[in-house]
Amino acid sequence: MEWIKTSIETTSAGVDAVTGILMNCGISGVEIIDSQERARFFADSTRTWDFADEALLTPDSESAFVVFYVTKDKAGSEQLQQVAEVLQATPGDYGTLTMRQESANDETWLNEWKKHFTPIRLGRIVIVPEWVEYKKEPEDIVFIIDPGTAFGTGQHQTTQLCINALQKHVQPNSRVLDIGCGSGILSIISLLMDASYVCAIDIDPAGAIAATKRNAELNPIDLSHLKVLSGDVITDFAARSNVGTGYDLVVANIVADVIIPLTPLVNGFAPGKKFIASGIITDRLAEVQQVFFNAGYNIVEEEEMDGWHCIVGVANA
Repeated sequence: MEWIKTSIETTSAGVDAVTGILMNCGISGVEIIDSQERARFFADSTRTWDFADEALLTPDSESAFVVFYVTKDKAGSEQLQQVAEVLQATPGDYGTLTMRQESANDETWLNEWKKHFTPIRLGRIVIVPEWVEYKKEPEDIVFIIDPGTAFGTGQHQTTQLCINALQKHVQPNSRVLDIGCGSGILSIISLLMDASYVCAIDIDPAGAIAATKRNAELNPIDLSHLKVLSGDVITDFAARSNVGTGYDLVVANIVADVIIPLTPLVNGFAPGKKFIASGIITDRLAEVQQVFFNAGYNIVEEEEMDGWHCIVGVANA
């Protein structure tokens, strides 16, 4: 289907007014692009962030934009004309209210983003988008992914650090617990490396679980060896009970604020075994190291990539 993409230039104060005008014209789905609001959000002193790109903290424009789509036909043209007339008659200082238009279509939306996803090699692991034909080398372990799941694509440094660690520590017949599984990348890769059983758990009861199951179906693994759960093992005893114990390895690619309360619980899942924790920025590294020490873990490995850290600890006997 053909569409017309339209953006209206306004101000932060004018966003609500413009959105209201569009709703009155029968247009409810809009995208707000407001760098000043974004900067205020990240600068909010009541929030704490492990990491924020400096570019997000600085407004790159005094304008805000409201973006919407209408069908490229008579009905869409009539909607645009109605919007233009109402904007022209709108009182108040809401910026230029300039309308800019461009053509779009479903095929463009579906395919344009795919250009950003190409195979990624990490040691023997090769992460391949499902639409790419990849010629496998003899030693390759190929993980097929649907990047459209948006819960993890393997491109982030923290995920890559975990994948590198898994290649060192997952053994044939290992039992692995993946806490905060996201799209299931670490769980499925563990099974591709001959882990005998993986339990994947995430606090998202719908999106992450569906993404994990979708990616699992794309790969040559025995689905009976993968258990996918939703729940918070830190606060929910029932979730911890469902996960069980007897694992050889626990992996958590989350953030320091979750790793810190999680670490004292890990030995209950994998008594005397290994814990891989990633998603730790440099400023929080010493804090997490101390928590590992307090919980009885010897740190046997530590890797860094672009300011992100991954720690591997072994529980004291």
